Amino acid sequence: MPTAASNKRTSATPHQVWAVLSDGYRYSEWVQGTKEIRDVDEGWPSAGTSIHYTAGIGPITHEDTTTSRECIPLQLLELEAHAWPAGTARVGLRVSPSGTGSIITMNEHPLRGPARWIHNPLTALGFRFRVKRMLEDLVRLAEAEAEPDPDPDPAP
Repeated sequence: MPTAASNKRTSATPHQVWAVLSDGYRYSEWVQGTKEIRDVDEGWPSAGTSIHYTAGIGPITHEDTTTSRECIPLQLLELEAHAWPAGTARVGLRVSPSGTGSIITMNEHPLRGPARWIHNPLTALGFRFRVKRMLEDLVRLAEAEAEPDPDPDPAP
């Protein structure tokens, strides 16, 4: 099955990237087609937790969820995004340190449902475009994040 994968180098550290990924309420800021976040399960992005959102284009909307399938903080996040009526898509994100910044690798492909049955090199181009846009937005947000204080509770 063809997959849409892309990577992007950023000056943002893995901590800055993870700050965006681990805040489920910011999902709509970097995930194309998400209009509104309705709720985020406590513990997001631990495996099994979900983001509940409204997706759509213009006046056509529907309510759906994205569930974390695997999470290794600061390194890996694998999601299953529901895209009614097409089925679900697997979205994988890997954050790797690189110098003073990081490299973010993202891939996406249909996982279940009708989209999986008709997935081909042509539909993979659409996924590739979407992944590139999401990576650009994620990098923009991560680079705007403040670097966390390495010693938040210094001894007096």
